[in-house]
Amino acid sequence: MGSGKTVKSKFGAASNKKAGGKKKNDLSLLEDALVSDAEKKNKEKKKLERIKKEREAQMALEREQKQKEEQAKRDPLLANTDAMIGMDGPDNEGGDAAVGRKANVASMEDVQASGLDAAISALSMGGGDDRHPEKRMKAAYKAYEEKMMPEMKAQYPGLKRQQYLDKIFALWKKSPENPMNQQP
Repeated sequence: MGSGKTVKSKFGAASNKKAGGKKKNDLSLLEDALVSDAEKKNKEKKKLERIKKEREAQMALEREQKQKEEQAKRDPLLANTDAMIGMDGPDNEGGDAAVGRKANVASMEDVQASGLDAAISALSMGGGDDRHPEKRMKAAYKAYEEKMMPEMKAQYPGLKRQQYLDKIFALWKKSPENPMNQQP
C-alpha cells in the first residue's frame, strides 16, 4: 500500500465533494503518511520477530550439538551410529569423538580375549544371563519329544500316540532340558 499509490477512504471521498481540489490533496497526503507509518511499524515488528526466531533456532541447534558431543564422549558407539546415519553434520567431521573403527577399538580396549570362543563371549551383549527361557521352550520341547519318542515306544509298546505324548510331557516337566527348570 505504501508504494506511492494514494488510498481513498470514505473520509477522503466526502471531503472531496465538499471542498475543492486543494483539500483533496492535503487529506490524501495526510492519509498516505498515516498508512505508510503504520505499515513501516508493522514491517519492522515482523522483521524483529523473524530475527528473534532465527536466533532461537540457532541457539537450539548449538545446544543440541553440545549435547551430542557430551553424549559421544560418554558412549563412542552412539557417536558411531549417529555418524553413520548422517546425524552429525559436515561441520562436525573434524571432531575428536571416536567414529567408525576407532569407536569399536576404543570400546573393546579393556577386553582381553585370545581365541575364538573367548572373543565371541566378550562380544556377546547378554552376558550369559537368560532372562526369557520361555521363548526357547517350544523348540526345546519339540527336540525333547523327538528324542524321547523312540525310548517311550520301546518302554511302553502298543500305546496310542497321545498317550506317548502325555508320558513325554510328564517327563518334560521334571527334565533338566526344560528351560523353566534351569536355575540362573
